[in-house]
Amino acid sequence: MKEKIIKKEDFITTKWAGGETTQLIIYPEDASFSEKDFLWRVSSATFTSTESKFSDFSNYQRYILPLEGKLNLSHQGLYKRELDKYQVEYFDGSWSTFSENTLDCRDYNFIVKSGNQAKMQILNKGDQYTLRGSQVVTIFSMNDFVLNLHSQDEKREIDGFTLFVLETEIEEKITIISANLPVIITEFLLPSDN
Repeated sequence: MKEKIIKKEDFITTKWAGGETTQLIIYPEDASFSEKDFLWRVSSATFTSTESKFSDFSNYQRYILPLEGKLNLSHQGLYKRELDKYQVEYFDGSWSTFSENTLDCRDYNFIVKSGNQAKMQILNKGDQYTLRGSQVVTIFSMNDFVLNLHSQDEKREIDGFTLFVLETEIEEKITIISANLPVIITEFLLPSDN
């Protein structure tokens, strides 16, 4: 199992039409977000306006949730959804999507190339979770948290607004030992080399 910590100062923040977006990680690491040659990306955005239109990400699937504030999504011609903090919305990146949000909104995004197996999960203190083998997993919370890796019977203390990345070859069970706020896990199943 490989482990990596990506700290806030190592995140990449850029402007977008409706505010700022902070890239926590992109995979593979040499991929380019603007060229859309990545398999997946985790990011967090803030807003300078209460309304925005999402960029077209055809051939990608998107997961989004508000970390702070409120976020309402409208998928043109399909449906609308009001999201409270830590409520996940999963949708096709090709959809014409508009958002209304409070100015204090900060979101959390997981975008995945279509055809790949991935998911986003919200955990709280005391929750256990089993990670499958051959996965890259990211674990994040706005506040400090502690988790236990069962295979090694070791604790990891992770700072708030830091990304903990695990690459697992075998099944791994984790337990959230301590957390004041929800912990967000993203999983991406690595493509088979066969």
